[in-house]
Amino acid sequence: MIKKLVVVLLVVFCGVHGTAQTQKELERKKAAIQDKINQYDRLLKEVRQEENTMTLLLETLDKKIASTQEIITITNREANALTRAIKNNRSEIKKLDEEVESLKKEYASMIVKAYKSKNDQSRLMFLLSSEDFLQAYKRVQYLKSIADYRKKQANEISDKSAQLKQKTEKLEIDKKQKEIVVAQNRKQKKELSKDKTEQENMLAVVNANKKKYSSQFKEAAKERDRLDREIKKLIAARIKESYKGSGKKVDKNKFFLTPEAKALAADFKSNRGKLPWPVNEGFVSRKYGEMPSPIDRNVRIYSNGWRFQTPKGASARAVFSGEVDAIVKKPNGILIVYIRHGNYTSVYNNLKSVAVSKGDKVKVYDTIGEVFTNRAGVSELRFILMEDTNTLNPAYWLLKG
Repeated sequence: MIKKLVVVLLVVFCGVHGTAQTQKELERKKAAIQDKINQYDRLLKEVRQEENTMTLLLETLDKKIASTQEIITITNREANALTRAIKNNRSEIKKLDEEVESLKKEYASMIVKAYKSKNDQSRLMFLLSSEDFLQAYKRVQYLKSIADYRKKQANEISDKSAQLKQKTEKLEIDKKQKEIVVAQNRKQKKELSKDKTEQENMLAVVNANKKKYSSQFKEAAKERDRLDREIKKLIAARIKESYKGSGKKVDKNKFFLTPEAKALAADFKSNRGKLPWPVNEGFVSRKYGEMPSPIDRNVRIYSNGWRFQTPKGASARAVFSGEVDAIVKKPNGILIVYIRHGNYTSVYNNLKSVAVSKGDKVKVYDTIGEVFTNRAGVSELRFILMEDTNTLNPAYWLLKG
C-alpha cells in the first residue's frame, strides 16, 4: 500500500513539475522567436520605402511569417496545456471540497459524542472503575488515542482547507493566463493575415514587373558566382603557397599543414557546433544551401554560407583563433577578410572597414571589422566557412541562435 502511494505521489509530482517546466520552456522559446520578429519588423520598416530591395523584403517577410506561425503553434500548445491544467484543478478542487466536508461532518460527530460523554468527572469515574492497574493504563491510552485522533482530524481539516485554497488560487491564475495566451494568439493570427496580404501584394508587383526583377535577380546571381570564383581562386593560391619549402607534392585540394597548423585544425574541428556567431547581435537572413527564390518559387538559388542582418555599425568578430590569411578589397570598396584555422578558413564578407592586417594572429571574439550598411540602411555580414576547398554548412559549426 505504501509503495503504491509513493509511486502515485511521484507520478503526480513529476507530472506537475514537467508541466511547469514545459510551460517555462515554451515561454522562453516564444520570447526568442518574438525577438526575431521584432528584428524582422525593424528591417522591413527600414527597407520598405527603398528601391531595389524587393528580394530582401520578400525574404524577410517569409521569415517573419514562418516565425509568426511558430509562435501561433506555441500559443496553441500553451492554451491546450492550460485547458488541461484548469480541468485537472477543477477536478481536484471538487475532490478536496468533498473531503473537507466529509472530515468536518466526522469531526462534528466526534464533538457531539464527546459532549454526550459529559465531563471530566465521567472520564475520571471511567478510570477509577478499573479493576486493576493494567486496565486503568489501557483506559488512559484509549482516552489519549481518542484525543489524538480528534487533533489529527482537526489538523487534516486545516491542511485540506489550505490545499483547497491553494488549488482555487492556482485555478484563477491559470484562467487569467489562458485569457492572455488566447489574446496573444488572436493578435498573432491578425498579424499573420496582414503579412500574408502584404506578401501577396508584393508578389503581384513582381509578377507585373517580372522582366525588371528577373534582371535584378540575374545580376545578383552573377555577382554571387563571381565572388565564389574569386574565393576558390584565392584558396587555391593559398593552398599552393602552403607547400612552399615542404618538399611535398602539391595537392591542389588540400592545405599542407605544419604540426602547429594540424593542432589548430584539430582544435577547430573539436569545437564543431560550439563556435560563436561572427556577430554579437542580429539574425540569420539567409542560410546555407539551395532554396527557392523569394521572387520566383520556380527558380532555385544557392547560398554558400550564412548571411547575418545586424544593427548599423555592428562589428564582425572571429569565430575561432587563427591567422589573417588575406584581405581583399572589391572594386566597390567592400572588404573581405580570410582567417585560416589550420586547413579551415572562415570568410567575413561585406565589411566597410577592417581592424586587422594580413598575418595578424587573432583570437576568438576579436574584432575583424565593421559590417557595411547599404543605402537602404541594411547591414549584412556574409559569412562562409570552408575546409580546404569545400564550403561547410555553418548550421553544424556555429552555436544555435
